[in-house]
Amino acid sequence: MMGPMPEDHVSAAPEPTTAPPSVAFAVSALGFQVGRQLAEGLRPLGIEPRHFGLLRALAISEGQTQRALGQTLNLHPNRMVALVDDLENLGLLERRRHPADRRAHALALTPTGRGVLQQAFEVAVSVENALCAGLEHAERTELLGLLGKLRHQDPTRPGVHPGLYGPPTSE
Repeated sequence: MMGPMPEDHVSAAPEPTTAPPSVAFAVSALGFQVGRQLAEGLRPLGIEPRHFGLLRALAISEGQTQRALGQTLNLHPNRMVALVDDLENLGLLERRRHPADRRAHALALTPTGRGVLQQAFEVAVSVENALCAGLEHAERTELLGLLGKLRHQDPTRPGVHPGLYGPPTSE
């Protein structure tokens, strides 16, 4: 149970006909909207946002084993296998013999995977540009700073979107 909120943050209970200003609700609603737009933009490419996240991470650390990349991203091994299988079946990545460990496989983007990743980045930039169209450069910079203060992301994995992990499970 949460304790009382300081008066300067949240006002008393709202009138039943009005919604109180809420940062949590606004950020959640905006995240839902932007996530849906990104998913819709990626759909013609045959991938979902979680696939895009793994492709991004793989492009940065190509050649790592599936296990090492999964640990870096804090993905349960079963979820990592499923995502890698998805992307391998789509022809976007491949498992190759690891040069230092014959029992392991290194992950690598295929040429098709590189092309899809580039198109996915274009979709993401388009979604962001539409989202920020009404902001001046300084406002966008300030917004990023403020959101950074609110975010509780593991600093050892900067840039890793929690949506990559998929819906919560009992794994």
